[in-house]
Amino acid sequence: RSIAVPIPAVLGHSSSFYKYLLRGFCIILQMSRISNNRLVHRFTLGLVGSHLMLHTCCALSSTRSFLHKGRFANIIEDGGGGEVVVPFETSWLPTEILSAVAAAETLLDKKEENDNAASSCASSTTVLPDHLSPPMFVDVFDYNDPSYNVENDGVGKEESLSQLGREARSIIDDALDTKRNSEDVEDSTINAVLFRGLSNCIQTAQDFKTFWSGCIDGAEGRNEMTYVPFGKGRNTLDGVDLVTPFPPSMALKCHNEMSYNPRPAGRIAFYCLEAASKGGETILARNADLTKYVSTELQQFVKEHGGILYRREYYDERRNPNPSSDIHRHMGSWQKKTGTNDEKDAISFFTNLGFSLEGVNFDEEGTLIVENVHPGFIKDDDDREVWFNILYMGLFKLADGRSIPSDMLQQLMLDEWRAVHVLKLHPGDWIVLNNQSVQHGRLPFVDGPDQKRTILTVYTD
Repeated sequence: RSIAVPIPAVLGHSSSFYKYLLRGFCIILQMSRISNNRLVHRFTLGLVGSHLMLHTCCALSSTRSFLHKGRFANIIEDGGGGEVVVPFETSWLPTEILSAVAAAETLLDKKEENDNAASSCASSTTVLPDHLSPPMFVDVFDYNDPSYNVENDGVGKEESLSQLGREARSIIDDALDTKRNSEDVEDSTINAVLFRGLSNCIQTAQDFKTFWSGCIDGAEGRNEMTYVPFGKGRNTLDGVDLVTPFPPSMALKCHNEMSYNPRPAGRIAFYCLEAASKGGETILARNADLTKYVSTELQQFVKEHGGILYRREYYDERRNPNPSSDIHRHMGSWQKKTGTNDEKDAISFFTNLGFSLEGVNFDEEGTLIVENVHPGFIKDDDDREVWFNILYMGLFKLADGRSIPSDMLQQLMLDEWRAVHVLKLHPGDWIVLNNQSVQHGRLPFVDGPDQKRTILTVYTD
């Protein structure tokens, strides 16, 4: 007992290894008990104990070489992460969204009758603890450098942060999209890297800018991207983007960043300066998993009708300085969007982003209309065709002008929760996602009077 219990925490092997190991142990022990020979009994126990200790030592000696990379230690966590699937903790949510959550629970109960795992999840409220084990597709690295002093100033501090960024980039490039050695997971590809414990050295947005500069400078094949959303841009802190200013009382559903653009982000990363007082957990969903849950009927419907038509309209602030349309107020003027008052330069702004010239036009009222058709699917790094769009918003038609049937859309909005995992970002946590393979979002949150959720966001192509 004293030997077997701590081994899983040390080795990080799959649970099947221990299942067979303990089964073999019991068989041998039983055989020794059948024999009344005390010598045989001692020999058997010694053999098993030696095997366990030898296996432990070999495993430790072979894993330590790659568990530590510079100032980061790779943390092997045994667990699939917290699965949300709805419902999540709702006791503190505003009343206006409780009815929507209740409706989702009812529909999920009906849909998941044959799925024991989802049924049990939908039958009772999931309480999210402060610390959750990340899902298996997230590799975790813990930062611990006692020699670093945050009070260091000037060039020494900047160089240290830049060097730390370069170390992090090396880990990201080595870890992302590699395979984890696990027998218990059907798809063991690592699609995200989570760094923890950076609050000792990255305490401000300016610190993060220095760290990020070291991470991105000299990175071959990786260029920093500018966020180009449908509508207005994000707020910034010291020149670094903050997360989407979505109402905190609502859950921001999982999505791939800029999936609606011809050139989506390749990677996206979030650094937590300050966590919410309550809620605000990050939610993640792999596109490959999501594709399994989206109905075959809907996937075929999208393909048959040519993909998804993404249409944007930006008003002319010279002719319409105070637009009355909600959509125009949300989208903004084309002058602010493109940073120019010249129509030709405005068109070039979008064609430089990969939009076709035929898809960028001004109408008679000076409104800039930008359209592109996306198939709604991409090939991920494992060459699988995966669901890649924001149809769940219910705002878009298909390429031939057809609308998504309401029953399909409603089912999609529920099915997408089935692939969701959840984890809590704490100050000093930095998570980097392969945006082509993993969606992200967040749960509702409440800020305290002196505690405002502050998440910095960066992107690469």
